[in-house]
Amino acid sequence: RPSAWLIDDHPFVRYGHGTAGAIVQHCGERDQHLCQVAVSVHAVSRRGSSPLHWRLFLPQSWAEDRARCAKAGVPPQIAHRTKQRIALDLLDELDQWDLAPPLVVADSDYGTNVAFRTGLSARGIRWLLAVTGHTVVLPATGAPVTAWARRRPSITVDQVAADHRYRARRFVYRARTADHPARSGWFAAVPVHIAGIIEREHVASTADRLLPQRTLLIQWKRKRGGDVFRSWITDLPPDTPLAVLVRHATSRWCIETDYREMEQALGLGDYEGRTYRGFHHHVVLVSAAHLFCTEHHLNPKGGATASVCTRS
Repeated sequence: RPSAWLIDDHPFVRYGHGTAGAIVQHCGERDQHLCQVAVSVHAVSRRGSSPLHWRLFLPQSWAEDRARCAKAGVPPQIAHRTKQRIALDLLDELDQWDLAPPLVVADSDYGTNVAFRTGLSARGIRWLLAVTGHTVVLPATGAPVTAWARRRPSITVDQVAADHRYRARRFVYRARTADHPARSGWFAAVPVHIAGIIEREHVASTADRLLPQRTLLIQWKRKRGGDVFRSWITDLPPDTPLAVLVRHATSRWCIETDYREMEQALGLGDYEGRTYRGFHHHVVLVSAAHLFCTEHHLNPKGGATASVCTRS
């Protein structure tokens, strides 16, 4: 069973402007390039990971050109939606399939989006999301804090990190392998309230108008010297062990491994069609192949896997 679901968006390099959803945008290591971007949801556990769902991001310029959309096979009901909104839609569809996440983990493109965080909370989904160092918070003291409190000055995540660096503990979150050295970091967890005008607007309609307490997780590469490396905020219970927070926060490398394996061995980036439906058909087949390979790797002598291999 997965310990978390990871949400990410992945670019696909393209060379034809008629490919559904393709525009010049950020494309990973290529920086700005003509590409498609798809939002994906991955199930992650200690034993492995695999994608569960995909959805192609349709830019505003595409959504406004219905003739272009029709030529690329984009269904008429598909409109422009932000990547954060697409992610919530994917979670809703997975819920209809009787699949529910134990926890959602995502990077700062999602973590700094208030609507995405509140959307997860409204669905009863726990979350651990990356944030930037400029995110505005209030230190939690155990006393209730109203959304419109003015007496306590707001500070940034970077400022909180500077005050709690001495508490950091070292964790090795990725063991050494033949291809990669071990990865470690120094981590500290601090109780906070997320502040800011936008955050206040989202809680102003509640009966008590209190800011909920969250946990800020901070990572440095070294205990002394150097800036904050990464930071996350989560609504997991305050007594969640630091080791558990670190394990969830650093599980992103699993989906990076997924992407690499699907691209190098299963042809994830080799789709040469141009249609919206064709793209989704391709990523579904690649995901099924990846899940089969994962199952075979984890259980090479399993009867079900062996019988499928024989029939194939």
